[in-house]
Amino acid sequence: MADTLVLIVEDDETLLHVLEYNLVKEGYNVVIAADGTEALVAARSNRPDLIILDIMLPKMSGYEVCRILRKEMTAPILMLTARDDEIDKVVGLDLGADDYMTKPFSMRELLARIHAMLRRVDMQAPKSAGETPLKVGDIEVDVARHTATKVGSVLALTPKEFDLLGFLI
Repeated sequence: MADTLVLIVEDDETLLHVLEYNLVKEGYNVVIAADGTEALVAARSNRPDLIILDIMLPKMSGYEVCRILRKEMTAPILMLTARDDEIDKVVGLDLGADDYMTKPFSMRELLARIHAMLRRVDMQAPKSAGETPLKVGDIEVDVARHTATKVGSVLALTPKEFDLLGFLI
C-alpha cells in the first residue's frame, strides 16, 4: 500500500481533507485536486493507481474528467457524489467509472471498496511482467505505471488498447 497512489478530486475542502487523512492513515500516498482542471493535470503528471472523483466540480464536471481520463489511463475510478438518481449512476458508469458511492457515506465502506478495486487491479496485472517495462522495437509498455510510449512519447490509449498492446508484447 505504501507505493499505492490515490488521487482525490473533491471541491468540498473539509471532505477532501477528511478523505486525505483517512487514506494516508491507511498507508496510501495521496494527491489532491479541487476542480476538474486540476484533476486532469494531477492525473496526467502522477499516474495514480486509483481515482476518487466527485461529479459536481468547478471548471469541469467529474463526468467530463472521467470521460477524458478513461481514454488515457486504466486506473480505477470511484465516483463519489451527492447525486443519487439512477440516471447519474448509469451515466457515471457508462463513462468509465468502476464504482459509484453517494454522500453521505461510511468511511469503512469507502475504504473497503478502494481495497477491493485495487485488489482486482493487482489480480489482473501480469505476474511475469514484474517491474520491468515490456519493450518491442521503439515501443515500451510499463504495466505497473499504466503507460505506453513510442520513441519516448506517451501514447494516448484507451484501456482496451493498452491491455491489448501489453498482451501482444
